[in-house]
Amino acid sequence: MEGSNLTKIGESSPTGSQDGTPRFQEVTQAGSFRVGVGAKLEHRRNKVHKLSHSGGSNGRLFDLEDIASGSNGSHVTSTDRACRVTVTIIAAKDLKRTATGPDARDPVFKVRVEQVLRKSKDIKIGSNQDGILNVNQSFTFDVRDLKSAQITLQVVARGVLGIEEALGHINNLCVLNLLEEQAGRKDVETKWYDLYSKSGNRLMPGKLYMQVIVGMAEPEQTISAFVGTWNVGNARPPADLSPWLPTDAFFEIIAIGTQECDYPPRAPYTECSKDWTATLKSHFGERYKLVHATSRGQMRLVVFVRDDAEKAISEVDNDSEATGVGNVMANKGGVCIAFKFWDTGLCFVNCHFAAHVGQCETRNSNFRQIAMSMRVGLQSMDLLSQFHHVFWLGDLNYRLDFGKLEPQGTTPDRAFWATIVKQIHANRWKELLKYDELRKEKGASRILAGFKEGEITFPPTFKMQRDFLDHYDQKRMPAWCDRVLWKTLQGCHSYLISYFSAPSILTSDHKPVGATYKLTSYALPSSTMLPPGGTDEDDKRWHIRFTSLRAKKLRASDINGFSDPFVSFIGPNLLQEFHSKVKHQTLNPVWNPLQELPTLVLSSFPLQRVDKEYLMVRVLDHDSDEDALGYGVIPLGQAVAAFKKGVQEIAHFKVNLSHHGLPAGTLEGGMKLTWEKNVIKRKGYGADLSSRGTSIRDSLKKKIFVRNRSPK
Repeated sequence: MEGSNLTKIGESSPTGSQDGTPRFQEVTQAGSFRVGVGAKLEHRRNKVHKLSHSGGSNGRLFDLEDIASGSNGSHVTSTDRACRVTVTIIAAKDLKRTATGPDARDPVFKVRVEQVLRKSKDIKIGSNQDGILNVNQSFTFDVRDLKSAQITLQVVARGVLGIEEALGHINNLCVLNLLEEQAGRKDVETKWYDLYSKSGNRLMPGKLYMQVIVGMAEPEQTISAFVGTWNVGNARPPADLSPWLPTDAFFEIIAIGTQECDYPPRAPYTECSKDWTATLKSHFGERYKLVHATSRGQMRLVVFVRDDAEKAISEVDNDSEATGVGNVMANKGGVCIAFKFWDTGLCFVNCHFAAHVGQCETRNSNFRQIAMSMRVGLQSMDLLSQFHHVFWLGDLNYRLDFGKLEPQGTTPDRAFWATIVKQIHANRWKELLKYDELRKEKGASRILAGFKEGEITFPPTFKMQRDFLDHYDQKRMPAWCDRVLWKTLQGCHSYLISYFSAPSILTSDHKPVGATYKLTSYALPSSTMLPPGGTDEDDKRWHIRFTSLRAKKLRASDINGFSDPFVSFIGPNLLQEFHSKVKHQTLNPVWNPLQELPTLVLSSFPLQRVDKEYLMVRVLDHDSDEDALGYGVIPLGQAVAAFKKGVQEIAHFKVNLSHHGLPAGTLEGGMKLTWEKNVIKRKGYGADLSSRGTSIRDSLKKKIFVRNRSPK
């Protein structure tokens, strides 16, 4: 059964069953899961190595082994396996204050696990004709104490003057009871949950259709991913896709991007997107569950997860961007899906760039626009700088540029075309790839900064004669239009297994392309916040103190060729956003660590978690409405390694910045990890470097200099 991603719910057959339980056809919103029970509960304690360090500015010495056995032990080091709970509210019905009253408007769902409370986002679509409200929202929690952890859920409605009115509670669910007690997999059906009054004595009229998944994972594991792209050519796909798509259950993650995928749907489907998703489901079989499917125009992206790994999926997000005529037509552009596999972020971007010879710069512009405009995950960061693994795939339409060697014209010169095809059939692809536009543009750092591509050992995938194995159409010059590239954050690991085409797929003028990968995935210990009423002595946290920081070769944002840069540190592992001081009229700023840089306070506690996390940084321009000059990430593993060596050790780092997917300078410096009292609570700190004011000089400059928005 599909999960939280629905288009229609509770309809008459075949999409709705006779008992009113919804059945699902297509994904359009958040991630989908099948209700499952996690792995067997295990506690694995590894030996804690004895390390002595200064406890920050107070100069106190502490021993990690001693602290691990005390009140703050879990904050410093933890060897528990990660346990994750995902609650997905798929639908609701009969949400009323009384059995005979009207339906409640604007319901809010509050889900709590241990001390963490999460609320639903606004639901913009009302109930359908059957009274079913499509919710499709997931809530993910890290569980610290399995013995006592419970899942509670309350439904409220906004009443008069904004006062919340209770609509009911579900019976509390014990997390430990949802874990598997023996080897093998035990499934629990997704079901309707009754709502009760707060006391639990009275049954309320409402019901919730929910999935609850509890899973545990090894701290670090290797997963396999299949990534495929195909320009379908607006023709019905063949019955057998096995020359391109895997037929076994080897891969945990499968992502399929298509372009020009708008063929006449086959019964019982009335939309091509539904037909295509159903075709993929049928091919992969019951072991693969739909994570998400999204479309824009003729572009489609579908992601599947193997059933034994679905408990690892959370925080599913998607976006799209049109780059066609007037940046409105969706015949060209991109769609993306992002999610977490345990604590590892993955993002897949499927694109269709501008066609035809001579349009290389337009294709570059398509890339920049998509990289700039699409927002998933942390909205203030670009999508290329916040995920562990990013895959860029699609009909990128880059051609073979022979320059003066090729006679000019829209249609290739027949003799020249025949010469190229002869080289292809002779397997002289390496010679032809010297003229590949994508390699040239990437080598010149005009697109896809930091991305890698596997070695191409297959013939050009465009332009083929349909229904032929290896015949090329003389209307266009052959080219490797269909590509898969990937990018992995520094400190994380990935490697390519294979990169291939499927020449025996004959229905399109493009051949499908596939790439397979091994990826590192992390499941990190949860961060436990201080208990309510904790004393100042107990409020110790990990801090990052910079010993130096400088940027080089930043973008110019002002008309005079300079910028006024400052650095913004953001992300869920920080207690708040932190800023450096502004450096005026420079592209190579150097900050004084004592006077111009903040001390960062982390919200993450276990050292194992900090070791695998990153600082997200934005270098912004102060007098251009804080225009981003570049984005980057600093691995914290370097700081943890230095901390383990000794208190005086400094971790040196250098990271490449990017802007709209292009190089945008570097950020480098030194940093220390310290364990000390929360510096935010120190008197006057909040008004110092965590926020910035605008000086009279800055205000005057904003009126004089004009922001340059075009990519440099």
